[in-house]
Amino acid sequence: MVDAYEANGGFPLAFAHTFLVPNKSATAVVVLRHGAFPIALGNAMWGKYKIGESLKIIDPESKVSAIKNPFLRPKPGVLLADDFAIDRLLERGVVFGACNMALQVQSKMLAGNAGVTAEEAAKEWATNVIPGITIIPSGTWGVNRAQELGCTYCAGG
Repeated sequence: MVDAYEANGGFPLAFAHTFLVPNKSATAVVVLRHGAFPIALGNAMWGKYKIGESLKIIDPESKVSAIKNPFLRPKPGVLLADDFAIDRLLERGVVFGACNMALQVQSKMLAGNAGVTAEEAAKEWATNVIPGITIIPSGTWGVNRAQELGCTYCAGG
């Protein structure tokens, strides 16, 4: 179980991938919370809410503030390994939980960038979470539940 609390250049996704490489029959769990929550959002939200600029997330392809989710369907060779991409991890069966508390706080914080209310932003973000990712009550709750079910802990930073 990877506790992704910052986007950290996509390393929480890399940690899930590198866990799975030698463990072909295993399943990985990634909890996207705090600063890593935007990894759960589709491309449109990144541009509209200026997520990359506001949260200082650099697109490894353009080398500037991300205006799209840099970890979702990147061009081949952009990430350190193509299989770090969130869409590939979802295809592999990785279980993703996205913190609702982070969704509420960050959408409110960035609502002004899109000229919408906090409530409108939260609703829009919730409907634009990448299919296959589950919004969970809180990230710390998700980390705890995964551990209760026998998952080992990896800090995703």
